[in-house]
Amino acid sequence: MSIGPLSEWVTVLAEIVAVCVALFLPVYDKKQEKRKKTRNMKAIFRFLIKKALEEKDTSNLESYFKISYLIIDSNDDKQIYSLVQQAIEILNNQNIPEDKKEVNIEQILEYLK
Repeated sequence: MSIGPLSEWVTVLAEIVAVCVALFLPVYDKKQEKRKKTRNMKAIFRFLIKKALEEKDTSNLESYFKISYLIIDSNDDKQIYSLVQQAIEILNNQNIPEDKKEVNIEQILEYLK
């Protein structure tokens, strides 16, 4: 019984590897794209929260929050949005002293890093 020449075995192995790469590369690319999107979203929210804290105006943060809320597609995004919603509530609450607001917002910003 002959197992065939080595070149045929190498060709078969190369074809199997090519099929595996073709099947799993889109999955990997999609995960990388999702990570980039989440990272960018966190960076934008960090910037807008800091700006809202400095200017004592949450209109830009609220506008971006409402618009971007439409593209939630994972549980990680839902957690981020719930934190941003808490930040908006803290910033808009007139009963919380400014120093307490800053401490609470810093905790939220730390999570968004």
